[in-house]
Amino acid sequence: MADHPLTVLVVFTVSYWICMSWMFTQCERYNGRFTADHYYLNSLWFVTVSFLSVGYGDIVPSTYCGRMLAITTGIVGAGVSSALIAVISRKLELSRAEKHVNNFMADSKLTNQRKNAAASVLQQTWFIHKYQRSANKGDDLRLRHHQRKFLNAINDFRRIKWDQRKLQERGNSLLDVGKVGKNF
Repeated sequence: MADHPLTVLVVFTVSYWICMSWMFTQCERYNGRFTADHYYLNSLWFVTVSFLSVGYGDIVPSTYCGRMLAITTGIVGAGVSSALIAVISRKLELSRAEKHVNNFMADSKLTNQRKNAAASVLQQTWFIHKYQRSANKGDDLRLRHHQRKFLNAINDFRRIKWDQRKLQERGNSLLDVGKVGKNF
């Protein structure tokens, strides 16, 4: 189960369906009123539907033996479904190394964005300085335009810096969880 959980679950499920279908057929066949509803394929259908917790109601057990098999099949089906969900979620979860790579890539991207935002702040500061010194009338509009860009660049810089802090905190918590796991 540890090495190949999906294969084990599939083999168990199929063999369980086959065995329980045969048992259900035998339980319902010898109740004194044998009908075509309880042939093996119909029993397989019933067990599968009960296992998956669907329960259409088209085939219903009439003996206590069949009812007990239906209850058992439903309980085992719920357990196998839970195990299947756990296996799938474990396969989809990133390993610690993959999380470190993702954090590293996100950090390098944010670092580049931070450098570009800082350069934009400096660039707009230079334009503001340039147009404040100018005596031309059209330069007032340009000055206001660059002042707006300057404020936007500062806002972007702060947002990127905040995103970097959050990313570092997530990375630190990932390392802390790894250290705690080693101590136990």
